[in-house]
Order: sequence, then C-alpha cells, then structure tokens
Amino acid sequence: MKFGLNVPDEEVVKNRRQFFDNLGISSDKVVVAQQVHGSKVAMITNAEQGKGALDAHTEIAGVDALITSAKDTYLMIKTADCLPVLIYDSALRVVAAVHAGWRGIIDQIIPEVVGQLRQMGCEMENLNIALGPGICQKHFIVQNSVLKLFLENYPSATFVRNKDGYVDLKKAVISDLKKAQIHPGNIELAHFCTVCDNGIYGSFRQEGTGAPEMAAVIGMRQ
Repeated sequence: MKFGLNVPDEEVVKNRRQFFDNLGISSDKVVVAQQVHGSKVAMITNAEQGKGALDAHTEIAGVDALITSAKDTYLMIKTADCLPVLIYDSALRVVAAVHAGWRGIIDQIIPEVVGQLRQMGCEMENLNIALGPGICQKHFIVQNSVLKLFLENYPSATFVRNKDGYVDLKKAVISDLKKAQIHPGNIELAHFCTVCDNGIYGSFRQEGTGAPEMAAVIGMRQ
C-alpha cells in the first residue's frame, strides 16, 4: 500500500491507520524519521510519541535513524529501494530503525547507529538485526561518481561490467555490521528485490516518484 511521501494524503493516512491497527498499535505511539539520506540518529523518548505518524510536518527532522529504549513507542521508516534495517537488543531492551540508502551507507549511518548503541551499553552479541526488502545489485546501476565511492569503501559489494557499476546495498550494510563484530547468525536478510518483485514492493527505480513507499516498524510492547 501507499505509506508516503505526502502525509496527510487521505490515502496514506488510511493505509497507515490500517497498518497500525493490524499490528495492534495506535498511531499516537508511532514516531517517524524525516529521512534526508544522511547519517544522523535521533534518540526517542515517550515525549516524541505520535510525531510524523499521520503528519509529515511533525516527523523527526533531519534524521535517517531512530533509537529508543521506551516501551510502547514504535519507530517507523519508509523505503522504496533503500534498505530498512531494524535492530533489537534482547538484553538491554533497545530498538532501532534505520533508513539505509546508498548516500547514508557511504555517510556511515550503520557504524553511527551501532556506535550510539555501544554508548548506551549494548553488547554486540545481543544485537539482532533484520534487513528488509531493497533493490538488488543487478538492478542498482550507479553513476561513476557513486561507483568510485563504493569501490573505495565497499569493494566486495561492487561489480563493474562494460563500464557500468553495480552496487549491492545489502552486502555493504552486512559488511559494516560484520566490521562492528555483529555475529552473522544474528543478521536476518529478506531476499526480496523491490525491482524484481515490483508490484509486491514499491520501487523508485522502477516506478519513479509515484512509487508507493513501504513502511517498516519496530517497537517493544509494555
């Protein structure tokens, strides 16, 4: 369904309400990141509940990742080719939601989030991480300037053929997680591509600006 960009678009609000209802949560408990393709992270408390859930003007501005230890507070990000990355610390009881596009990955959003979790006292062996559907490598052809950045920073996630560069965003994120000493067994990967499986998932690359954005939510019930 269509979950953004234009909140309060009538259809978006209806879809979000239905989505939240299906999860058994209230929209006034949901917090949404504005998402600017950067690496800034916001720490969320109960005071921010409801921000951005049904009104884009109240989204947490300038950030692409949210972290909270508050119970009954739900973090939401939107994607349509970029990766949704959801993190749960099973010991300290902390959750994070990360919007990881190529700009954010190059800007080191994953190390930034993991670093902030460390500062909170999270142990890496307790982090459980899920990577949701995103564009696959064969469909993510990038310009030379972007190719150069990935060849320098994520060579194992980059492939060149006939002068075209192909980037594997999932492999790049997993590379950052492994560098942070996250156990591979704690990383769950959704093997779906927003272009290969377009129609089930929304894709800006395939559909343009009219693509339906998807939503990913994580939180801890009381």
